[in-house]
Amino acid sequence: MKKAMMVFGLVVGMASAQVDVSVAGLQVVDKGYKPEGEGENKGKELRAFNWNSGSRVALLLESKGKSIVGLDERGSGITVFGDDLGTDFTKTKRRFSREGVNFGFVNLSDDGKALMMDIEAGGVPKKGAKNIILKGELLVSVASKSALKKSKVVDVKKGAKVVAGENTFEIEEAGKPDWGDDPMSISFTSSVNHKDFKNFIFYDADGKVIESKRTSSGSMGIFGKKTYTVTFNLKKKVDKIILGLDEWTDLEVIKLPLDLKIGAGL
Repeated sequence: MKKAMMVFGLVVGMASAQVDVSVAGLQVVDKGYKPEGEGENKGKELRAFNWNSGSRVALLLESKGKSIVGLDERGSGITVFGDDLGTDFTKTKRRFSREGVNFGFVNLSDDGKALMMDIEAGGVPKKGAKNIILKGELLVSVASKSALKKSKVVDVKKGAKVVAGENTFEIEEAGKPDWGDDPMSISFTSSVNHKDFKNFIFYDADGKVIESKRTSSGSMGIFGKKTYTVTFNLKKKVDKIILGLDEWTDLEVIKLPLDLKIGAGL
């Protein structure tokens, strides 16, 4: 199954980072067993891998130069996802979702050199099919240079605004974390995604670095407007902080064309 493509991305016609795209996994789940009955009289449903029916392909993106910052899921698109007998996986409605293609889990490596992602649809290959066909285009942001922007000293309290460079974060919550031995946790909300930055660095009022670790993040939105949340645990309890944002300065989006024929062999 190890199909690889060497891709030279384009940013509005400009040559950019070199990225390898390879198939890292394939999962096909057909209909399981659904017992008859309703409510308490209904028995347990049986599904392969305890997963919903459909097809899922995992792709591994590896950069030889710049760091991979993220995937633009809304800008990326899949034009063909089916088998070599003409089955269109996107025409089958998935459980708890509509027809079409979904981008599943997207994970970045700690060193920024790799990204793993899933592409899912509700259909499965017909009996006799030999290959799965996947075509489309991924929009991936990459960067290599960054600059540190620091905020002023800010009181650590709910509702306080923290401005670093052109970016504003609001403290949503601060205090002892619900779990673990760290003395302090701090949560921010913002209209910008924490993934767009290389790093968050915390300082006390005297400018000394506070060891920190991101513990959770999320987003919610309506009508195209998103609010992002991110939480960090700090190794030191403080009443005032300085937030340092290590911000990418050469961020660019590259286009990665997909044209894959995926067999069963690894």
